[in-house]
Amino acid sequence: MHTLLPRRMATSLVVATMSALAAPALAGGAVAGAAAGAAPPRAARPAVLESARPGVAGASGCSLPLVRDVYDGFELGVPSGWDLSTLDGEIALSPDASGTEGAILYPALLTKGVTAASLFSGLMAYEKSSLVKDGASVVETAGHGPLPGATLTVRVGSTVLAGSASVRVVPVAAESASELGVFSLVWAPRASYRALAPTLSAISACYAPVRADLFQLFRTNPYTFVMPPGWKVSADETNALELTGFHNAASVVYELWGPYEAGVNISQAITGPADAIKLLFGQYHLTITQVLTSDVLPNVQTSDGVEGQEYLEFDATLQGKALHGIAYVETNVNGGSAAGVIRLGLATAALWNSVNGGLIEMMGSIQHNFSQDLQEIQSINQQWQDFSGQVENFDDTLNSQQLVEDPTTGTLYEAPYSSWDADGPNGAGYYLPNGQLLNQVERS
Repeated sequence: MHTLLPRRMATSLVVATMSALAAPALAGGAVAGAAAGAAPPRAARPAVLESARPGVAGASGCSLPLVRDVYDGFELGVPSGWDLSTLDGEIALSPDASGTEGAILYPALLTKGVTAASLFSGLMAYEKSSLVKDGASVVETAGHGPLPGATLTVRVGSTVLAGSASVRVVPVAAESASELGVFSLVWAPRASYRALAPTLSAISACYAPVRADLFQLFRTNPYTFVMPPGWKVSADETNALELTGFHNAASVVYELWGPYEAGVNISQAITGPADAIKLLFGQYHLTITQVLTSDVLPNVQTSDGVEGQEYLEFDATLQGKALHGIAYVETNVNGGSAAGVIRLGLATAALWNSVNGGLIEMMGSIQHNFSQDLQEIQSINQQWQDFSGQVENFDDTLNSQQLVEDPTTGTLYEAPYSSWDADGPNGAGYYLPNGQLLNQVERS
């Protein structure tokens, strides 16, 4: 994810969330019980090899190419060559990893008590506070339009950025609201901001909600996970699971790896996440060409050893194919032995912008024990939404989901807010593509 400055990016939230989800498997699964000298199962090899067409271009009167994300339920104008990532309730866009030019959008339902003005003030205060904590000085000048807005000048050392913040209100078909507030913050180096302003403004102007796909809940032995339509299980092993979609143009890998020990089954010792990433990516035949974001949490001493965690977003190649990816790696080092968990999402570079929200949803959903699954999936959704609790009492649309059930089969689904059908054949509600009305399920 690329943001205004090298600042907090909610990666600590991602790592803490995925760590909590991995812990039950580590505590009672094959990693904890395997002999240190035993050869681990062969790593699941990511199957992302083919390209796929992303989104739509030039539709709806937008001056920018449109990217459609049917997993988070939106379409958005994205300048050619820019990267789009969704995480923690925000949509972040940037042409490169420098962060000196880009945009952030926060879509939120305008539920009872939430207005465009309160949304703007809450998010503006949050962004300014984050910038100041990162050592920036911020000068804000309020706008004078019918909706709140502001221009900004941000200084960090010798770098001076110019930007603007605004909020739009768009109609939406959702169970709890009929309007959506879209807060946007755009910026560029001050010297080039005026020339880039029309393109930056068009990003938010092109935002629109779209009907989102349902994520079906699946159970195998020993996994529980969610997948949207068109995806399949490509590998289901005791210690590894791979999900693929778009004719192998996108992939999610979960692996309980290790234990590894130098001189026994590897040549160099694993001392933390960076060593594990190097080893595992080598086994996957993934070659990192650029690290876009890396967040390493401090090591934690536990009774079982030293625990390390890292979140990584990167560009890579696999058999000559250009890929974009996101990974979470947890290591547990005890003496000379290391084991852990990797959750990996990959897509071809052309497809990344439109599918990364779905990759994150699937990565975080993979669990081992069904007795814990519904609570754990609820927990991850709540933690993705933790940002909105820090800012204002609103529902960010990228994280709001409802558990629903097919009354004829008992199949469970995760329903994004934008999969709500206000004009369904049997009244407003959540529906399958075949017209079956789904029952809402209270999580316990």
